[in-house]
Amino acid sequence: VLVILQLFCNATSALFIPLFQVVRDVGVTMTNNADAQVDDDGAANVLGSGRPPYTFSFYLMILLCAVSAVYFATFDGKYLRLEAEKAKKRDDNSSTGQSL
Repeated sequence: VLVILQLFCNATSALFIPLFQVVRDVGVTMTNNADAQVDDDGAANVLGSGRPPYTFSFYLMILLCAVSAVYFATFDGKYLRLEAEKAKKRDDNSSTGQSL
């Protein structure tokens, strides 16, 4: 079961790579060579006045992690093993005449 889970998780994470490559330039100002200034040496990206590529992808990853965390933190699942152990403890205590 663990191998299948690992395979599924790796395949799912590999699907995000093409998605992030598609949206890597969202919000990034692109200039073509005809419109670029003569003295543009790309310092705008280094100094922070421009956005680096994959910024939108980074925000998507943060959103994905936040949504996943909220979903799994609020998941209303039953702890079957815990319930079984509590039931066994109750049965053991009731058979010996002890109370909780």
